[in-house]
Amino acid sequence: MDLREKHWQKLKPLLLGGDADPGATGRDNRLFLRAIFWVVDNGSKWSALPPEFGRWQTAYVRFMRWNQAGIWRRLADELADDRDLHGMLSRVVAFGDTYTRRATQRLKNKSSREAYLSMLGKTTEPRLHASSEEIMLENIGSSWIWLLTRK
Repeated sequence: MDLREKHWQKLKPLLLGGDADPGATGRDNRLFLRAIFWVVDNGSKWSALPPEFGRWQTAYVRFMRWNQAGIWRRLADELADDRDLHGMLSRVVAFGDTYTRRATQRLKNKSSREAYLSMLGKTTEPRLHASSEEIMLENIGSSWIWLLTRK
């Protein structure tokens, strides 16, 4: 998906984070949109976002906030008269819906797991401190030398 100038001119007044908006402003809304379109087009992980689009974490968090607020869907609906732009935004909406479904499923799985453990009489209290052996295992991993010499 290529964000052409004519598309940008239609999108620009509808986007959040502009200079005239209250609160924080987006550093570069056009670059942000290009980053989102790149991730959606390539179907790749956020961490694979090329550095030319800025920090992938920033793009991801902003994408998720807009997704949760329904901004992508609103943009697609408002720009339904432009077939190309509507198609681009519809793909972003579908991508966001996939993320929402995954998050919902993870929450459902977590509550099912907690209910199962509760039924068994086990608690799922958070642990404040890991043992020194657990910390070493995390840091060393599967170092065969450490595994052979540990007592």
